[in-house]
Amino acid sequence: MRYLTAGESHGKALVGIIEGLPAGLKIDIKKINDFLLARQSVVGRGERSHSLCDEAKILSGLNGSVTTGAPVAVLISNNGSKIDGFDFYRPGHVDLAADVKYGYGDPALGSERGSARETAMRTALGAIAMQFLEKIGIVIMAQVVQVSNVLVGESNDIDKSCRCDVRDAEKIKTVIEEAQRRGDTLGGKIKIIVRGLPVGIGSHVFYDRRLDYLLGGALMSIPSVKAVENGLGVGFASLSGKQVADEWENGSRKSNNCGGIEGGISNGEDIVFYLTAKPVPSISGLKTIDGNGRSSVTAKVRGDVCAVPALCFVAEAVSALETAKALLDCLGGDTMDELKERFVAKGALCRK
Repeated sequence: MRYLTAGESHGKALVGIIEGLPAGLKIDIKKINDFLLARQSVVGRGERSHSLCDEAKILSGLNGSVTTGAPVAVLISNNGSKIDGFDFYRPGHVDLAADVKYGYGDPALGSERGSARETAMRTALGAIAMQFLEKIGIVIMAQVVQVSNVLVGESNDIDKSCRCDVRDAEKIKTVIEEAQRRGDTLGGKIKIIVRGLPVGIGSHVFYDRRLDYLLGGALMSIPSVKAVENGLGVGFASLSGKQVADEWENGSRKSNNCGGIEGGISNGEDIVFYLTAKPVPSISGLKTIDGNGRSSVTAKVRGDVCAVPALCFVAEAVSALETAKALLDCLGGDTMDELKERFVAKGALCRK
């Protein structure tokens, strides 16, 4: 399976293709659009996000609502394609690097493809992959565990607007609102879990088939993500081998410090990653240079106050795409019935 996206932040549309899905998968377009809407509706989003009203349209690859095995093409139109023109480079954004690399001659053009707007299409494609995975019992869940210096608990009872434990939602809203009043932005951290993957997905035989390589690289590619941890992550540095070993007792693991991946291969436990996102760099009043290299100061460009709650949706989507890819690479199957048989057989082999 493979996927591709195209489109700019203020272009006419975002487009995407996902190829390699088995035939016979029923796609619920409403679920895709509900997922896109939820991504736009969480706290911390900027004014443009609330005005876009994303709607995915599937252009090919379906017979009615069922996949045919052909590539599935998706379109999301942009409401309003006027670029916010500016003649300064935002520190921490792609403006300068892209302008120098591609010779745009315009700081604003450098951010068009580099904008997190691109993730709307990856979210739509990932929503399709999530429906595929759910058909065989694999679920993906992400939640906020930190915004700025506010740590929140992990829970199965998640507030929809903050994507965190309901008991901590007001704390998250408050710290984001305070940053907005100051004209500042905030970063944070999320946890993502892939549950239901059997032993043996991914491979240790070559680096680019390792499951942690596939998931880790894809998660790192999300704009603003600056650190990706698998399992215990940076916690491994301060502990001994005896302290972190995921020992067996009475036929099951006592811990999951490895985050469900050993040697690049799924081990049957939950796949666990933590993602740390930097604050969005669209801030006014920062010292910088303009397009001619002269000293300048940034002005406000539309952007999120805190993208961390929205990151949960993008991370779920990206994880779904890479998990589906790894699963299909391992099991194959031209139809959903064929894949389900192989998936069941794989699970049975793992239990022996």
